[in-house]
Amino acid sequence: MMTNWHTDYMVKYHITFVHNDGRSEVVRDNMIVEGRSPEEVKKIILAKYKHSGVSTTDIPDGWSGEIRSNELSIDDIEKIWEY
Repeated sequence: MMTNWHTDYMVKYHITFVHNDGRSEVVRDNMIVEGRSPEEVKKIILAKYKHSGVSTTDIPDGWSGEIRSNELSIDDIEKIWEY
């Protein structure tokens, strides 16, 4: 049986930011992504993070200085709805 329906997954992730002055901070977030498998969802998230000019998470208020680097880590992918 072939289907074009996708499954909704909750993706929990964190981004580690390193500031120019050496400070590092971690921001945790989550999003719901539609895909055929957890592997496909992971590829979607990584592509969005790598190639998008849009931030994958909000930068907390009160941060100062420039960010030297940031690294995305996916913590969990959980199926939440299947059509």
